[in-house]
Amino acid sequence: MISSIYIFKILLSYLGVEYEINQLSEINQEFTNKLESYNQFIKHTQKDEDYLLGQSAVISRYISNNHNFSGKSLQESARVDDIVESVLEIIEEYILPIINSNIISDEITKLLCTHFNDFENQLSKSTFSAGGDSTTLADLYLFILYDITLRYLENNGYMAHHFNEKYPHLERLKLHFLSNKSVSEFINSNSINSQTSQLII
Repeated sequence: MISSIYIFKILLSYLGVEYEINQLSEINQEFTNKLESYNQFIKHTQKDEDYLLGQSAVISRYISNNHNFSGKSLQESARVDDIVESVLEIIEEYILPIINSNIISDEITKLLCTHFNDFENQLSKSTFSAGGDSTTLADLYLFILYDITLRYLENNGYMAHHFNEKYPHLERLKLHFLSNKSVSEFINSNSINSQTSQLII
């Protein structure tokens, strides 16, 4: 299963950033008081000096901004944000329900293919999904979406090779990230289903 911790680890591994992730088994009142402005359950937090971040996509952007991984112009950065949000919606609406139920219908397959066709078309026009001249967070999120979809299909006896043959540019993106030793080692040591207990996006 995909979780925000899973995404963070791939992101930090790719960027070559040393990290330590501490998960809380419970949140005490003092900690809750610091987070009350969010008015919702806090999924993961990152502390930097005197402030906290509580949303996984925001934390990913924060990390990316600090490593020049969010686009080099306002237009490219906006495109990165748009793709990240689209990927998270697809994961929540389609991928997680498929993995939880272990059922993939023809209707869902068609909807997924529509999204992948759009991403493939964008990558056919530009090497990088946000339209810039270097890899960004948008490419990494697309890679994660594409990779977990293929691995689910393969693990459950579906014809994944027919799927990836349709999307050569997404396949190229996958190979790019898997060529990173740290990313490859992490993914190979973490099955999709091992993330079930950490299901947070």
